[in-house]
Amino acid sequence: MDVTKDNFGQALNEFTAAIGACDFAALDMEMTGLYESREYQPSREDSCDERYAKLRRSVETFGVVQVGICLFTWKADGDSGFYEAQPFNFNVFPASTVGGIDAGFSSRASALAFLAKNSFDFNKWVYQGIPYLRTSTANSLRTERTRLLTRRKRSVAPDERHTKFVADVECALAAFIKSKEPTLRYELANSYERKLVYDAVASHDTLGTRSRMGAIEVFKGSPRAMARHIAHKIKSFNSSVDDAHGFTRIIDLLSASRKPVIGHNMLLDVLHALQKFVSDLPPSRTQVEHDIAQFLPVLIDTKYIIESTPGVKARYGTSSLDEIAPVLEREDSASIRFHPRFMRNVSHSMHEAGYDAYMTGATFIRLLKLDGSIDLAIYKYVNRLYAATAEGIYWDIKPDKLSI
Repeated sequence: MDVTKDNFGQALNEFTAAIGACDFAALDMEMTGLYESREYQPSREDSCDERYAKLRRSVETFGVVQVGICLFTWKADGDSGFYEAQPFNFNVFPASTVGGIDAGFSSRASALAFLAKNSFDFNKWVYQGIPYLRTSTANSLRTERTRLLTRRKRSVAPDERHTKFVADVECALAAFIKSKEPTLRYELANSYERKLVYDAVASHDTLGTRSRMGAIEVFKGSPRAMARHIAHKIKSFNSSVDDAHGFTRIIDLLSASRKPVIGHNMLLDVLHALQKFVSDLPPSRTQVEHDIAQFLPVLIDTKYIIESTPGVKARYGTSSLDEIAPVLEREDSASIRFHPRFMRNVSHSMHEAGYDAYMTGATFIRLLKLDGSIDLAIYKYVNRLYAATAEGIYWDIKPDKLSI
């Protein structure tokens, strides 16, 4: 299912209904870039701390354009069964219409060219991308706006240059209250002066404000009418925050489900998910391991499975998803089926995040079916994310930090 802000409500309902029943989810992302320069590219000579520093810099620099999540659910069919797949391809674009938030990110020409080569629709991304805002940020915006709208005391002390300005505003408001004029208009281009006017009006329980293009309109009403006006403004603002919160609700549902999440070479994806939708990445690798364990407690990386299993690597000669997934699909196409409502909307295009998430989950299932190749003690692969460094081929999210 290709998801934009136009059909996000439907997709959210579908996802909410499916996440609780599924057995696991697969995750993939498309980004505006990977590394700023050769200096910050991963090297096998990196320590784990050095690798994290490089990945952290990448995550804080570049944006995410698509998030693919595919849910897999086992369906019993007599003595056997099959996995039913529900792939979601979420086109995401950071919220920029509420609370003065305007996120920034960089891009690399090579990354954008790669996306274009794989038929990525940049107009759809910008104009129809689902907004997102961290849950903590959304909650802070709601709390702060409610506080500002319901207070009846001055909270802004003007600087020396604006003392007379504030005194003039107070005189004008006092005269306006006594007059028969329905409104008082302030045309102010200076955001600081607008803030001072809002602050002065807030100290009067019979005055309210409306934002107008380049101006503030002050109007009068009874305390009860003003209370209704404030309640409406709070409701309207909260609705805007809900819209801006957007795609993050999907990530919150995924995290709350505590379901296993499968990825391929997934460390960068996980860090992006944490930083974009939950919180800033900490400087410490130890702390980020703790944060990941709290966020997505069960992670399985198919690239690590392949690279740590000599029989599989020797048989297929590669651990690239692009190369191994189609081969595994030809060898076993019967064990996975698309959910009926998702069959018509599957793109079958590699490097679309939703389809890559599907192929990642399908590869995981098919790897486990290879006779004698994979140790079925799955716990051996849990929370070992592929990262070829001087310290080994994986980054271990320590089990003692898990909260499952």
